[in-house]
Amino acid sequence: MTLCGVLLLDKPEGIRSTVCVAALRRRLGKGVKVGHGGTLDSTAEGLLVLLVGGATRTSDLVMGLPKVYDVRFRLGEERSTDDFSGDTVFSGPVPQDAAGRIAALLPSFLGTRLQTPPDISAVRVNGKRAHRIARSGESPVISSRPVHISSIRLTGEEDEGRSFALRIRCRKGTYVRSIVRDIGRALGCGAYVLSLVRRSIGRFRQEDALAFDRLESGDEDLSRNLRPLSELAAQYYSFSCGPGTDAVLLAGKNVPLPGLVPLSPGDGDPGGKAVILGEKLFSWGNLLPGGLFEPKINILLEGNP
Repeated sequence: MTLCGVLLLDKPEGIRSTVCVAALRRRLGKGVKVGHGGTLDSTAEGLLVLLVGGATRTSDLVMGLPKVYDVRFRLGEERSTDDFSGDTVFSGPVPQDAAGRIAALLPSFLGTRLQTPPDISAVRVNGKRAHRIARSGESPVISSRPVHISSIRLTGEEDEGRSFALRIRCRKGTYVRSIVRDIGRALGCGAYVLSLVRRSIGRFRQEDALAFDRLESGDEDLSRNLRPLSELAAQYYSFSCGPGTDAVLLAGKNVPLPGLVPLSPGDGDPGGKAVILGEKLFSWGNLLPGGLFEPKINILLEGNP
């Protein structure tokens, strides 16, 4: 049987995402492709979506899903990494009524806005990763880029008004460390992340994920933890089709939408894209004028899609 599907992993703090990918690859053996649907910093923890077999081609679909984070941060310092692992580069007095001032700031983060990623990040600057440039002693010149934050709210306060917690729901490319950094700069005192947990990616949730130590132990039957691509398809505008349509899609030809059975409206604007699930096929593509579907990615499935 060819493995193909999604594995939800609960990554602990201090472990890099690449280590998690390598651990799953070792468990599954040579010849099985393993990828991910978006990494987590080593200083962060929580849900990491790993992709197996043909599902590695759905990485962009997973990364396109909304994410929910819980973050704790402290006022009074800005650090080189924007989290607890970095060196202090600035410190300032924490203002009185910091909670009220933060609450007043939060609406300005909502919607689509420009954000500058941290220096210690994986974004590319002239072909090089920003974190490599920063760690070589230079300062990377990182351009701001649009990100989307659909909700952000205060969820806690500690240390007599010096430390706070937020829950954030955002889209691809958003750096929570940058949000915390920008809050600290707006208050004039600096701020850095104490802890960061990714709770969910779309409908995939941390509480349903496999613990990293169980992945490493070798005792777990990983094939039983693989989720079918139909769980990903349900989060997008999707249809089902019969065997005859499977063959047409596999040939790279367009198919008319009226001949398909609607499965799910998805969780947001389809953006001119859709998924078609066949008996042994997952097809991702474009919705064209005139009611046609144009396949762009075809993934062969075995058994239940």
